[in-house]
Amino acid sequence: MTEPQPLKTNHNIRIVNLTTGASVLCVFGEVREEDKVVGYRMVYPYTLSLGDPNDDGTVPIQYTRFCVFSPVEEHRISGEHIISVVFPENSIVDNFVKRLEEIGISKEQIFFEEATDGDNSEPAEAAE
Repeated sequence: MTEPQPLKTNHNIRIVNLTTGASVLCVFGEVREEDKVVGYRMVYPYTLSLGDPNDDGTVPIQYTRFCVFSPVEEHRISGEHIISVVFPENSIVDNFVKRLEEIGISKEQIFFEEATDGDNSEPAEAAE
C-alpha cells in the first residue's frame, strides 16, 4: 500500500460547511473593514454532494455551482452561517484546480509558497 500524500495546505481552497447543511468548495477569504473581520467571501463556490456508488464500490463526488441563478462567482456571508471551514483532501483540490484552470485561473494564482522557519536540517540528536 502506498503512503498517503501530505495534505496540500499552500492555498486558500476550503470546504465551508454551512448551517443549511451545504458543503461548499471554494476559494475562501475574509472580508475586512478597518482591520476588523466583518464577513467571509466564497469565490468560485461549488456545492459538494455524493453521487451514486460505482460498481467498484467507490462513491463519486458531484460538483454543482453554488448559485446557478447568478453569474456572480463571489458570495459574501457572515460567520453566523458557517459551522466549519476545512482543507479539502488532495484529490478534491486537484479537481477544483482543473476547473479553475478551465476558466483562466492559473496554478500560480491559486498556490503560494509555504512558509518555513528557515531551518530545514534534521535534528542532531533526539530529545531525552
